[in-house]
Amino acid sequence: MNKTLNVLYVEDDKDIREEMVEILELYFDNLDTATNGKEGLEKCKNSMPELVITDIQMPLMDGLTMSKEILAIDSNVKIILTTAFTEQSYLEEAQKFGITDYVNKPISINKLFEKIESIMN
Repeated sequence: MNKTLNVLYVEDDKDIREEMVEILELYFDNLDTATNGKEGLEKCKNSMPELVITDIQMPLMDGLTMSKEILAIDSNVKIILTTAFTEQSYLEEAQKFGITDYVNKPISINKLFEKIESIMN
């Protein structure tokens, strides 16, 4: 795995975000975080990451809307959605604009890194 990969992790749940950041920091030197889709989009506009890992349901702007906006700016950004539910309508919508990768919550670190390796290769 490329430790210099630019990664943005977007999660509104503070406990989940803090736990995941501890893990992700072990693997990536360039990790940024956001607490909602609106903040995530602003951070992307300032320094476009190569990989975004985002929750779907968040306040201010959901992860799907944020992802569409990010891909409109740079279609090369890879995005992995995380979801607590089998939100089939969200996942179908995501597939329409090219996001096919998602991980169910609670997040399996092994599964997440399998997805990361798969889409970054």
